[in-house]
Parts: sequence; C-alpha cells; structure tokens
Amino acid sequence: MNCIAERSRLPGPIQAIAFNVDCSAIAVSHCGNDVVIYEACSGASGSGEALSWTKVSTLQGHQQVVSGLDWAPRTDQILSCSHDRNAFVWTRTSAAAAASTTAPAASTAASGPSGSASGSETSTRSASWEKQMVITRLTKGALCVKWSPSEAKFAIGSAAKVVSVGYYDPESKWWACKMIRKAHESSVVAVAWHPNSLVLATGSTDRRVRLFNAYVQGYETEAPAGSLPPNSSFGDCIIEVSHEGCSWVHSVCWSPGDEALLYASHDGAVGYVRGPQANVVVRLAGQQLPLKCLEAVSERLAVGAGWDGCLVVLTRRSAQEPWQQAAYLGGPSSSSGNPSLGGSSSSHPSQGGSYPAGSPSIVRHLAQMHISASTPGGTSTAGASGQPAAHTACVTGLHVRPAAAAAATAGANGRKTCAAAAAAAVGGQARWHVASAGLDGQVVLWDLSAYM
Repeated sequence: MNCIAERSRLPGPIQAIAFNVDCSAIAVSHCGNDVVIYEACSGASGSGEALSWTKVSTLQGHQQVVSGLDWAPRTDQILSCSHDRNAFVWTRTSAAAAASTTAPAASTAASGPSGSASGSETSTRSASWEKQMVITRLTKGALCVKWSPSEAKFAIGSAAKVVSVGYYDPESKWWACKMIRKAHESSVVAVAWHPNSLVLATGSTDRRVRLFNAYVQGYETEAPAGSLPPNSSFGDCIIEVSHEGCSWVHSVCWSPGDEALLYASHDGAVGYVRGPQANVVVRLAGQQLPLKCLEAVSERLAVGAGWDGCLVVLTRRSAQEPWQQAAYLGGPSSSSGNPSLGGSSSSHPSQGGSYPAGSPSIVRHLAQMHISASTPGGTSTAGASGQPAAHTACVTGLHVRPAAAAAATAGANGRKTCAAAAAAAVGGQARWHVASAGLDGQVVLWDLSAYM
C-alpha cells in the first residue's frame, strides 16, 4: 500500500521543522545557524507539477546550529533554540506593532506579544519578523523546544540537564524563564506538554521519562483543583519511570483520550506510561532501527519514525486497549509482508523478532537505502513491491495535521495552501494526516486514511 500522498525536497538537510496552523508555511533549520521560512506552492493547474516550497524569509540571530523549532498555531509566533544556549521568539512585525499598544495580561495567561489569530491571515511571503530575547539561563546547548497548549509559555530542554520554562514578562518586554533543575542526570532531548499546560513530560539520555509540575504561580491563573498533586510546587518531579533495559529516550508525546504518555527509546521500544509504571507496548522487529520521533494522531492512531527513514504506524481499537504496530511504511522493499523491509507487520508487534533467513544486515539495508532509493536527480524510486522509498536518511521531525487544516480544501484569501496543493495531488481530496521531514531534505505527506 502506497500511503505517500505527496513529497517534495528542500535544498538541504532538515535538522528541525515546524508547520504553521494551516500548513501553508514551514520553518526549517538546515543544520545551520539560520531559520528559513518556506511557503507552499504547486504547479499551474493541469501542469502535473508536484507540491514545492518557496523560500520567503530567513531569520538570523543564532550563532550555532538551530536545534529546535515550534510554531504556535494561534499566536503565530515561532520559537527557536540553538546549541549557542539561546532561544528567540519570532513575531511578525505587524503583530509586534499591535502588541506594543496592548500589553499582555499575565492574569489571563496571555502568551506575550500576540501574533495574528491565524497563520493564514497574514501572508508569510510579505511578512518580516522581529525576534524577542529569551533569558534561558542555560550553561549548555538548547536541544528541543515546545509551546504549551495555552501558548502562554514554553519549555526548552538542554544539555545542561535542566529544562527552562519560559513566559512573557510585560515589564521587561522579554521572555523570562524558571528552571526545572531536579532529577535529570543527563541531557533533556524531548519535552511534551499535558493538555492542561500545567504538567510537563521530559525524555532524557539518562534513560528516564519524567513528569514535572510546570505551573508558574503568579503568572498563570490558579490551577484547577485536582490538576496537580497536593502540596507540589513548580519543578517538583511527579513521576519518574523507565522500563527494564530502557536506553536513551528520544521522544515523548501525550496520547489523546486517556491522557497517558507514549515514548520512544533507543532500544527499539515504544513505551506507555499510565500511572506509576512504564510498559513496553511495541518492540520493533529485528531490522527496524529505533524511532527518533513519535506523535499521536488520535486516541487510536500514533506514528513514529527514525533512523531507517520509514513510518511506523501504531493503532489500537480503543483507549482501553494496548497499542500495536499496524504497518511499517516507506521502505524500498522486496517483500510487502516483511515489516523490517517496508510492508505491514505480520508478526506480533510486541515481539522483538530476529533476522529472517537470508536477509541483509542492517548495515547493508541502510547502504541500499542510500544508494538505490534515490536517482541522481533526487527522485525516489520504488522497490520491487512498487512502494516508493520515503526517506533515505534519518527522520528528524513529524507533524500531525490539525483537524481544522484537514477539513480545509482551499486557502484563505485566494492563496493556495499546502492543504489545497495536497488536495490536487490526491484527486481533489485533502487527504494527508502526517508530514515527515529528514536529513535527506525531503518533506513527505502521508495519507493514513486506511488506519483512521
């Protein structure tokens, strides 16, 4: 089954990527010091040209590699962090001018100088951006960032074994930070906010998953009763868990429906945290490499991707049932039934599995991906099964398309958005649910209708 709805290639490797609210623009780090803004476009009607991205802005200010990006859907602000220990909040100039006349009220948990209500209201092509300083207080490089669902604050994971929680200070007109210093014994490489914006999950290279109290007293409105443990304060570790044999934790995300936590670790496991223990719900098959990214699409569907450049699809029948691996998509394959080579999983998803007789080693499999998965012109080729290879290098970012954007089939104000371009590519229906980006410079849009 070919689930790739559309693909495009950017002019360099993708270290980090973030989409705006309607998926009409992306912010990208090409393993350099700048953040590049691209706007979606497609060929003329009937031309048959695929979706492409046009460079419209370059945000400069970092002195080392930009390692993390996030784009707030409502305020339309971009958050970036870098190995130079700094972070910036980027606001459209027009929005910044409006914010200077109306200071944000911390009592209502405003998220600083607000951008436009939607990323589609102001053309990215005609906008300029103003950077705002974030006082990170970090002593080592910043590795990952994430806006809270309220967009009133954000979290920055770092190599300094701490997490900075940023919030806007209207008096100083910059973003101040409080530090979560407890518990971590190594770099914090993943952060994820609970839907209530009060609890923060972290994944670390010390092989642990933790939940922290991230309520900023005096800035946010009073926390609802029962949303936090009694007598806990900012920075307190609520839960610390790990499964037996757990390796580095690369990604964490919240599972909708049951508000439990999913995480991916370097030992090829996908773990599930609900309560005081962590359980392995999926263990990747023998030739599948570990996942670097993990995202929940719905309460019954999640996706992951990592070093082998393929998309792992996880499903469950209801929020009360365990997750299972349903498919392994996007690898050049000689057998569509072998999950280690690109087809749907036919073995039990929680079992580790061994190499099939006569199968190539992981090293040879990766070499084959790089040598034969792409032509000199950069167009991916299909394996013997007819399924095209997705990525030929590590996947560094996943984006779940918002429900509002999935329903839209045309751009606002006559602009052709990513949704409209994808619609033209799949027969008039905007059928894509997840986007992946990797070090091969590709952005791939996935249609997961078969698993919804």
